Amino acid sequence: MATQVLVVESNPRTRDMIRALLRSAQIDTAAFDDVSMLPTRVAAGPPALVVLRVEQPATPAYVALRALRRAGCDIPVIVLSRSAQTPDKVVALEIGADDYVVEPFEPMEFIARVRCAMRRHAATRPQRPRASGIPAPYAFGDIEVDFANRRASRAGRDLGLRASEFTLLELFITQPMRVLSRTEILVLLGLKTAGRSERGLDVLIFRLRNLIEQAVGDYRYIRTVRGKGYMFVPLGTLADDGPAPPDA
Repeated sequence: MATQVLVVESNPRTRDMIRALLRSAQIDTAAFDDVSMLPTRVAAGPPALVVLRVEQPATPAYVALRALRRAGCDIPVIVLSRSAQTPDKVVALEIGADDYVVEPFEPMEFIARVRCAMRRHAATRPQRPRASGIPAPYAFGDIEVDFANRRASRAGRDLGLRASEFTLLELFITQPMRVLSRTEILVLLGLKTAGRSERGLDVLIFRLRNLIEQAVGDYRYIRTVRGKGYMFVPLGTLADDGPAPPDA
């Protein structure tokens, strides 16, 4: 039988507490700590619900949630967070969360919310095989992106993207034709709290551009919008103001 609830939490004590609470309510539960593996874990055995703990400010958990929703995965997701701020709740719900629970929470209420979300989803789910939850391969230009294996290729040849470069590309793909400021990108990638500078982000984008745009002539997919940030243009656009190469 497929796992009913999948808990994604990096803190071992909190992860074990949530898992024990759900199991005490006779809810089959599995847990892990690496949010980047969420699509793969969902594919291995689609759960009835995902409990996703999100630190503040936003972390790669939001990128993973966006990827699931973009792929058409409708598995209900409950976000756990210490923040009770309305803007944080709104962001999580707009990204694709079905519910938002503030910590500390009342155990019985949390269990009731989990059961309610699973019942609601079961009642509205079409009678057809459930999607795996892994985003389908995505193509732009001559680039194909394989989310399941976290690789990008051109004409069947692996581009050799590093983990940070693939995560950045994944973020851009989930936000096509939208200008993302440097600060917003750093926050969504979880790099703001890690001390990564905007200059460091420019270098990361420069490396990614070199890998995905080396065979497309004068066209750019990741466009610089002066004074505002960056925008991913899936159909390609004439290069106009891309960043200069980083200093040696």
